[in-house]
Amino acid sequence: MPLSDLPAFHSFLNDPESLPWMQASHPARKGTPPAPPSFRAAMDALVRRYQREAQQPGVTSFEQLSVDRTWVSEQMAAKGVATARILRDDFALQHLRDALEGIDACVIKPRQAHSSRGVLSLRRIDEITFNCLQQRRPMRLVDILEHLYTEMREHQFPNHWQLEELLLPPSGLLRPVDDFKFYAFRGRVGLVLQVARSQQGQRYRWYDRDWHPVDTGKYDGAQDPTLLPPRAPGELLAVAERVSASLPVPFCRIDLYETHQGVVLGELTAVPGTYHAFGDQADAYLGAMFELVDVRQG
Repeated sequence: MPLSDLPAFHSFLNDPESLPWMQASHPARKGTPPAPPSFRAAMDALVRRYQREAQQPGVTSFEQLSVDRTWVSEQMAAKGVATARILRDDFALQHLRDALEGIDACVIKPRQAHSSRGVLSLRRIDEITFNCLQQRRPMRLVDILEHLYTEMREHQFPNHWQLEELLLPPSGLLRPVDDFKFYAFRGRVGLVLQVARSQQGQRYRWYDRDWHPVDTGKYDGAQDPTLLPPRAPGELLAVAERVSASLPVPFCRIDLYETHQGVVLGELTAVPGTYHAFGDQADAYLGAMFELVDVRQG
């Protein structure tokens, strides 16, 4: 079965029997029930692969490459996909004031960021005061440092930071852009997670590749059906699938922003956080996509 023939997730939820092979048994099991496809299990295997590769001399795993922003920027530039410009790279927090010199607007984030932890969008008010888009309030430099040091201690990431250009939503409003995270398998998207950030925290909304809102069992307590879908969903999907098709791995989450400048790639996420947290139906569906990718490789 070609991966492109897999129905969208909302269709699968309405008719799980449409994919009978996902529950297929075999006499070799001697009467024991079969295990359905599983995204959790497939990701566990992929993580083990990355860990083996990281231990081999002279081998750089895709997981390591995906957090190398220079490599990602070069790869995306060759594909005509925009990425956020790096304004300052690899400095310690104690040098933040110097790093901010001459910069009126930016996003500060850990170099090894895998989430929104430690990320602040800033617009300068004066020499030591910035308007923070997430907090929706002015923050003095000492307050920014206190917040970031706390984040660094609590979430245990290294004291290596960078400044990126500040991206604004298509409306041009002064607020953080929404993040659209595409769960993609060699050029085919299965699910999309929308993340909106505000002073009250993060809110989420899930879609399938047809942009039907769906429930996946993940972030159930923080889903917000009032979040507006993107203005150009087809363009976002096309960029995500084009990037995914070019990567040398069966799965990667493609994180995109819809901005006033167009579609911009935020990150390539080789191993999404809490990938085990999907409900059984979403886990089986994404696991089926993994299996179909393997079949296509074979």
